[in-house]
Amino acid sequence: MIETLTLEEVAKDLRVSSRTVRRLAKSGDLPVITKPFKGGFYYTVPVSSYLEWKSKHANEKKEDNLLSDSSSLNMLQEEWLDWCKKGLLTGKPLSERTIEIYEYYLNQYWKLLPRRYTKSTLISLDSLREVFSSIDIKSYSTKKNIYDALRSFIKFLTSKGYANQGLLDDIQKLRPKRFYPPKKVHCTQEQFEVLLSEAGKRYSGQSDYDVILNSATIATIGFAGLRASELCNLRLQDVDLVNRKLFVYLGKGKKNRSVGICNKLYEYLTQYLNVKLKTDLENFFVTTNQFSNTPVTLTRKTLAQKIERLSKRTSIPVSPHALRRTMATIAANSGKPINIISLALGHADLKTTQGYLMTSQDEVIKEMQGW
Repeated sequence: MIETLTLEEVAKDLRVSSRTVRRLAKSGDLPVITKPFKGGFYYTVPVSSYLEWKSKHANEKKEDNLLSDSSSLNMLQEEWLDWCKKGLLTGKPLSERTIEIYEYYLNQYWKLLPRRYTKSTLISLDSLREVFSSIDIKSYSTKKNIYDALRSFIKFLTSKGYANQGLLDDIQKLRPKRFYPPKKVHCTQEQFEVLLSEAGKRYSGQSDYDVILNSATIATIGFAGLRASELCNLRLQDVDLVNRKLFVYLGKGKKNRSVGICNKLYEYLTQYLNVKLKTDLENFFVTTNQFSNTPVTLTRKTLAQKIERLSKRTSIPVSPHALRRTMATIAANSGKPINIISLALGHADLKTTQGYLMTSQDEVIKEMQGW
């Protein structure tokens, strides 16, 4: 004979009202046996099934409580980033840049969550749907970065036993898809020359050194195709003007590569070295702190600000990555082999390089007119 409990006994054990237990029984959430009697029926609960249900229910409740507690999630976020840094989550340490992106976009997720007036789950399919609905449908990259960061965080929570695999499976349903062509900004040969010319002009508030630094950085990305992080991390020992080559130490994916220095870039780098600030810093490109006026490492943020100011002055939309794409496009249009361009950019796949090559309608018309 199966040992059973009454609904009242279950209510007493769970410390809830009989009405709550009856509602669970009617909805099918609580494992019950329906027994008829004259004029109606009543519920009994098998003890073995109840104990199994109670254990699972307790875990789900614990998970719900954690995923509803912003303070606990913020504390766990620091541990998650440390796992990413040490490779404890995927077996491979993530780059500093990837960790920066994860941290920034997970914080964006918290900010975009609608205000809650009652305690509710902060990480769920519905929560992610609410966040995505507040983002422009054309902003694929924002959605993709938020999705990747949140998914990585959930993987960490699952590994720690704070969430179950079902949450990961749910999130997979909202994996962003691109519906609009990506905005790929690049410059034509003429625009790049305008940028170089403008970077060499001195404006109010600029020092002679700052002008030469700006020109050298624009030229290095535009002629050598370095990433912004690679340019900022370039060391003095990595620039070999005698043999005309740059050594990219631990670029993206922790890979090393060497690229050549063309004649024009050689002139810009030589001019920069002649005025380079004297410092113990090993970085090749250094700028000055605006408050102390002392030499400091050129950062990606400072580089982006410099290029943004240049973009406004020339009315040419450009960014550090657009300059890198410009290098690939100009080289391809001048007949350089795509495999050489790919190696220069540090790409592992030719398809990635092909995605960098941009051709405007005006360039197509001009080229066809010469046929």
